Amino acid sequence: MIAHILSTGDEVLLGDIVDTNSVFLCSALKDMGVEVQKIMAVGDDVESIASIIGDISLKADICLVTGGLGPTRDDVTALACSKASGHRLELDQDALVSMKSYFKKRGFALTRDNEKQAMLPAGSRMLINHNGTAPGFYIKINQCRFFFMPGVPSEMKIMFEKEIKQVLKGEFNLNDDILIERLTVFGLSESRVGALLKGFKTKFPEMRLGFRADFPVIEVKIILTDSDKDNKKARSDIAKAKQWAIGQLENKVVSRQGLSIAQEIGRLLTKEKKTLAIAESCTGGLISNMVTDVAGSSNYFLFSGITYSNDAKINILNVQKKTIIDFGAVHEQTALEMAQGARHRAGADFAISTTGIAGPGGGTKERPVGMVCIGLSGPSVSMAKTYRFSFDDRLRNKKMFAMMALELLRRHLVSVTKTA
Repeated sequence: MIAHILSTGDEVLLGDIVDTNSVFLCSALKDMGVEVQKIMAVGDDVESIASIIGDISLKADICLVTGGLGPTRDDVTALACSKASGHRLELDQDALVSMKSYFKKRGFALTRDNEKQAMLPAGSRMLINHNGTAPGFYIKINQCRFFFMPGVPSEMKIMFEKEIKQVLKGEFNLNDDILIERLTVFGLSESRVGALLKGFKTKFPEMRLGFRADFPVIEVKIILTDSDKDNKKARSDIAKAKQWAIGQLENKVVSRQGLSIAQEIGRLLTKEKKTLAIAESCTGGLISNMVTDVAGSSNYFLFSGITYSNDAKINILNVQKKTIIDFGAVHEQTALEMAQGARHRAGADFAISTTGIAGPGGGTKERPVGMVCIGLSGPSVSMAKTYRFSFDDRLRNKKMFAMMALELLRRHLVSVTKTA
């Protein structure tokens, strides 16, 4: 089966936005047992889009198209599809009803510009937009089934999950019972992960591995698509493969359920009925943002202090002035007192802290760029550790500092759980 992805929009070609839609769709299709053979991008030009659609229609079985379904003059994807397919645009009543319902719920009036979005090629089938105004649609042109979706990621993702998946499964008899196990790995490069799992295919020939790097973590997917297997046997087999993979990955698996490290921290804190406070200097609130991105974090997250200056560390976290004078802001003793101060101020069970040098400037021989001190304070722990990373990029250093702080906490929570 041949699958293509087409992104439309001048903003993609100009580099104004990153095409995250294609990344999501490639991964989603892969999980369904379909591998994408080509990704293309084209600007907001009717003839160019129509030409590419025509070419794809003779080569691919599936094409997922994003962008160009909005109400403005440069939203021309439906018109381009009309030209490529030879089917005129007509007002789709189902699309119009769907849009009116969306606008009514939000107290807005449907305008003529918005009605343009309900003009779809004759013979196409409307796809409901559960998170926006622009309906999607799908249509067969020559040998290829095209699925047209909005370019807004939040709208595209829910349309794919709720609408397109079911159509693909029905049209192409794709396996509904695909089994996927996910592992989140931190502390290994993608190449190292691949090398450690090199023997997987020999040991588990009926399964395949997938990797997704999102610095500084790697997601490992174990995929079983054999529909002939008994479900109980299949689940047993993939569990064995997962356990083998965990054993190969040098204790670097931070979640056995494929959770982010912040989600895993939340799971552990919730399980132990514990609370958390955070004091940040060099990470500038990044850890707190990661933690609060998790739904339900208000149940365990109590306090965040971004104490960038020495005065803030002293006045808000009660770091001793003598500690700053004797050791400096980037030191284990400072990090420890920051964590202790945050824990005390919030009345939390645990607190973590970061103080370091993200760069690109500000480093010295004794305290180079990439150095971070992380503090951890809890009922049975009071410690700080120094880590040194070799990234010249400020954002990468901040991400690594934040991940390392959460990992230090995770390791402690795991050890507490095991001994409880």
